[in-house]
Amino acid sequence: MFDKISSFFNNDRKRKAQLGKVITEISLKLKDQQDRLDEAIRRLRERDKELYEKVIRAQIEGDMAKATIYAQEISDIRKMIKIIYTAFLAIEKVRIKLDTVQELQGVSLVLLPVMKVLGQLKDQIRGIAPEVAIALDSITSSVNSIAVETGALSEKTVVPTVIDEEAQKILNETKKMAEDKLKELLPELPYPPSDTPYSRKQPIEIKHEQTKPKKKPTEEDLLNYIRQTGGFLDVEHFCKIYDVEKDEVFDLLKSLAAKGLVTLEG
Repeated sequence: MFDKISSFFNNDRKRKAQLGKVITEISLKLKDQQDRLDEAIRRLRERDKELYEKVIRAQIEGDMAKATIYAQEISDIRKMIKIIYTAFLAIEKVRIKLDTVQELQGVSLVLLPVMKVLGQLKDQIRGIAPEVAIALDSITSSVNSIAVETGALSEKTVVPTVIDEEAQKILNETKKMAEDKLKELLPELPYPPSDTPYSRKQPIEIKHEQTKPKKKPTEEDLLNYIRQTGGFLDVEHFCKIYDVEKDEVFDLLKSLAAKGLVTLEG
């Protein structure tokens, strides 16, 4: 379809009508790439959750070597999520910009920064989502064709500095938005590598006597366990490290619930 763009703009009236049609189709193609990115984020978040529980369990068992390995992998996953989510948000801003293209006179103020943004996004996600990068490359070529056909871009075109600034503004804004959103979505690591933005300065201290208790657990022991696992209670694991029966754990749990200290679901 896009190789026939030049035939669309034979006169001013047809140019305006067909411009809207082509812009709409490009926006839909960009939406398809957003869906791909969204699915990639979903898979990575599932892996993040799985590893997070392993970090907690390793730390409770006192195996800090494993906890560190798992935490490092989570750190790497979250870096990928940040890149992908930034791209997702940037594409959304690009789509909004494309929707504002209604008159040929202002097309250069929209298409040129859009091309800049798509070009940078393509490079950023090439190693993480190569199929999306390939699609963005094709879409960028289509936008370039529109820019040439409408006269927004030619061999003699000097791209104003404001265009570069506009593109960079979009990328900076979406990066900040992605960082803020991920802080809400992803739990802070209890024992992370020092270089991750989600780290605490010190790991949670797990007392030796908690992993090898000399007495039966109290309500406070159970409450501390639940707090350290972010609200997650693995009854079998708790029974194992405290050498108690499940009924004893349930009795403690009911007592905590009766006092309003925990909420039982299901």
